[in-house]
Amino acid sequence: MKIIGVSASARKNKSTHFLLEQCLNESRRTAETLGKSIDVELINLAPLKFNGCIACGKCKKGVLCSQDDDFQPLISQLADPEVVGIIVATPVYMGCMSAQAKAFIDRTVLFRRNGFMFKNTLGGVIAVGGSRNGGQELTIQAVHAAMMIHDMVIVGDGDHFGGAAWGSHPDGYEGDEIGISTAKNLGRRMSEVACMMQV
Repeated sequence: MKIIGVSASARKNKSTHFLLEQCLNESRRTAETLGKSIDVELINLAPLKFNGCIACGKCKKGVLCSQDDDFQPLISQLADPEVVGIIVATPVYMGCMSAQAKAFIDRTVLFRRNGFMFKNTLGGVIAVGGSRNGGQELTIQAVHAAMMIHDMVIVGDGDHFGGAAWGSHPDGYEGDEIGISTAKNLGRRMSEVACMMQV
């Protein structure tokens, strides 16, 4: 089993990346506690150069894309049959997901067009806002909507929609204990549900 985390921030190794690492580490620990093994992979979109979908229709002919850019290597990574869960972590920009997150999600249409390849894959979301209540829930739900179009199984953190953190916390994002706990709880729930579904 494998869970992939996608850090959809334009900035390298900042709050969104940090929260996703906390989430994935908790997923791995939880699986071990349950006597299972889950591999985790983190895809960092910050250094990658790719555009959104251009609706050319080429992916209707197979699991491929006409755009020769940095999204290409992600296709085989996401198509791995070992993947049981995908977690998208995004900063909140103008009340919703980042441009990187939207472009990534739109490009995943090729998996939908080729037999709903993400169907029954677990989906979770982390949103990091500039304030405690900076649009995180709306952003999480927007990503959830795309996951539902893939017919994925949505997983929350056991108490909320998903991970919701404050990137500009007075103690720094590393000091946002509430936000970190929601990210960890999401990771825990992802592994718990994945292990139940694999029985």
